[in-house]
Amino acid sequence: MHVVVAMPVMSISRARVRAHAMHAPGSISVSIAVAALAVWAPVAAHGQFRMAGMNPTNGWLALGLGGAFTNGICIMEAAPAAGGPWTPAGNVFTTNPAAALNLQDASHTAFYRARALDLSMGRAGFTNLTHAYGLLTTVAGAGGTRADDNEWLPAFEGGAATNARLSTPHMAMANRAGDLFIVDKEAHAVREVRLDGTIITVVGTNRPGNGPDTPTPGTQVGLNDPNGLWVSGNGMVYVLDLDNGKVRRLGTNGLVSTLFSVPGGIAAGRGLWVDEGETRAYVASRTVVKRWTPAGGVVDYATGFSDLANLTVDPWGNLVVSDRGTHSIWRVTSNGTARVRIAGNGLATGGGDGQLATETGLNGARGVCFLPTGAFFLCTHAGNQVWYVDTAGYVHLVLNGGADTHAGDGTWFYDITEQRISETRAVSLDFNGNLLITENDRGYVRKVQFLSLGVN
Repeated sequence: MHVVVAMPVMSISRARVRAHAMHAPGSISVSIAVAALAVWAPVAAHGQFRMAGMNPTNGWLALGLGGAFTNGICIMEAAPAAGGPWTPAGNVFTTNPAAALNLQDASHTAFYRARALDLSMGRAGFTNLTHAYGLLTTVAGAGGTRADDNEWLPAFEGGAATNARLSTPHMAMANRAGDLFIVDKEAHAVREVRLDGTIITVVGTNRPGNGPDTPTPGTQVGLNDPNGLWVSGNGMVYVLDLDNGKVRRLGTNGLVSTLFSVPGGIAAGRGLWVDEGETRAYVASRTVVKRWTPAGGVVDYATGFSDLANLTVDPWGNLVVSDRGTHSIWRVTSNGTARVRIAGNGLATGGGDGQLATETGLNGARGVCFLPTGAFFLCTHAGNQVWYVDTAGYVHLVLNGGADTHAGDGTWFYDITEQRISETRAVSLDFNGNLLITENDRGYVRKVQFLSLGVN
């Protein structure tokens, strides 16, 4: 479906606007062109999808869109001239008709065009999703041995993250600025990959320890097999310090303190989630999900699982856990007393790409993260795969893999005929929508960029 937009200029003497055609199956599109961008430009649209306004400020361009899909993605592309060439400029997930997108605008003259992609259309919606994502890259890890050894060397400190050997990393998440945090389990530390691609230690001494609970510089706080991580929207980083039975808090000032301890310790824990106000936290402890509140302390919240891995909270506030022992993803409701399987058939095999998620075998389901739309990504450790479950409950294979596989960097991520990943431990979405994958016994963190490869 194609929509042409007429965009009147209001009190903007230096702006010029043109409409351009663009065709994309399963999408609607509008195009605008602006030279010498001015303060605000409302539009009148023929059709539902429309440009609702733009505001350039301090090198950034704030774009407003109307009539977007309520389960979709808006893609923006830019060009130096009306005829192109067009390059990807930014994406945003949409959950209501109004959408906003902030783009870094280095030019005083630019042409922009937008596409709205519908994700609610089953296989066609998944195809739209794949077209919104682009390159697969490695952002951390040089590949070490497959053994559970500490492979960190002082020479890695401050160097390129892709030249550093990680030691069985279990989780990676990013903050709003784009800094990436990794729990480097067997090296007993948390690493930060900075925007320039260099890696530093922010928590831990690179050997087993049990650092103080009171605020202390992060690199003076000993950890013991940290294997869970949560990065809050306010910049706080929380670490599941497994063998010390503690949840640590790394503040934006670099100081680490203990948020709470788990009486009796944590049994094979990996999953951790903390809300932004620190009023509630969940911890996975093998067969039990424990909940912490400042007033109530730590209690058993949901029991009866087999071998819990990662956990998160869905867009509606429900706890969701991965249980690799039952090869399943579960949604926990009713204050922890009820749960429903939302992916996995309880077996390692069955079903498959394009089938119902609850009829598909997920061999060692281990990671889960949600999109704003309510769909979610999951990964399987023994199955060496990343899957996408759409809002209708159907599962689609995103990345395929095999034992000790690491391939596909620098190419479009979507080629399920090729083995590209292995032993996937965790998936997360950063605040820009990029998919982060912690994988491989040799220790890698991969990224699938939330930026289309573009069409012209």
